[in-house]
Amino acid sequence: MASVRTFNIVLAVAALAAIVLIPAGAQQRPTVLVRVVISGEVLPLQLAKVGQVVKQGDPLVFLRGTSSGAAVPAAVAPVDGQVVQVTVRAGDHVNIGDVVAAIQPQ
Repeated sequence: MASVRTFNIVLAVAALAAIVLIPAGAQQRPTVLVRVVISGEVLPLQLAKVGQVVKQGDPLVFLRGTSSGAAVPAAVAPVDGQVVQVTVRAGDHVNIGDVVAAIQPQ
């Protein structure tokens, strides 16, 4: 009987600790996926890096376009935030709609 009471007290203390350690409203906004709008070869020019802070509209990935061969911005930050993942490297070939990065909005 004493072990059951001790176990219940431990659970109650753990629950209180969890409530105290997690501040109200600390939920993160969902990560935003960034997709390319054209197909082509990823260029090293201004390729986004994990940890980089970006503003909405900042170019994240440049491609060598399949039709013109010129370097064109193929993906821009849709929100202000921090880049948490980059899924391509220079030299990769991507198609329209491929995910190239993820941003944690701020």
